[in-house]
Amino acid sequence: MGAQVEIVLVDSRVLLRRALAHLLAAQPGLLVTGEAGDVGEALAALERLKPHVVVVNLDCPVFRAESALSDVVAQAPKPCVLAITSLADRQLQAATIAAGAAGLVYAQQPPEVLYKAIRKVHAGELWLARFETASLVRNMVRTRFEDAREAAKIALLTRREHEVINCIAEGLRNRRIAERLSISEATVRNHVSSILEKLELSDRLELVLYAFSHGLARAPQSWRVVRERAEAVVADRSTTRIRIKR
Repeated sequence: MGAQVEIVLVDSRVLLRRALAHLLAAQPGLLVTGEAGDVGEALAALERLKPHVVVVNLDCPVFRAESALSDVVAQAPKPCVLAITSLADRQLQAATIAAGAAGLVYAQQPPEVLYKAIRKVHAGELWLARFETASLVRNMVRTRFEDAREAAKIALLTRREHEVINCIAEGLRNRRIAERLSISEATVRNHVSSILEKLELSDRLELVLYAFSHGLARAPQSWRVVRERAEAVVADRSTTRIRIKR
């Protein structure tokens, strides 16, 4: 058996946290080395224990602050933060990716999904299953072979729209974007609608992935890893097709 995956759990609800720790402890190769009830305790545990994976429950109140997840990601030794939530919210998904988390698991899923996600994240992969983004990743990769068309669309964006895109990629909601850019929330909504129309995207999650893929915003390390791997697969398939045609 290989080395154990050391895990720190972050959830303010002690009973749920202990129950999850009990489940993980029963799995071969997984070891819970620490627990935390808030962001401060989590940062201290990360500094002291240097775990491989940090599992955070976004449903607990301590993660309602927009910077909380980013603070934990910044302290983690590598992009190894895995989030859990019961909310199937695409904006939350986008914000989770933007914060640099390596993946997200729904609380409604069976425990086996969490075990697998932990191992995948520990292996350096971005967990996308049941995230509704696997197909989006493939679409974003394919667009790199349509650079001229995408460049034409991106050229339609105004300077202010670029600023809004960067704010969205940071995981900010409309109110925070309005405060940062000194504009009204209504103006932010108008900018977002204009951006989605120009780039031919359907929502903020697609916009975040598009921004990361096309250099409109700085991607977290975990996104860059999965994008590079996906591009390598696509390139390999393209080469294979060329060889077959010859």
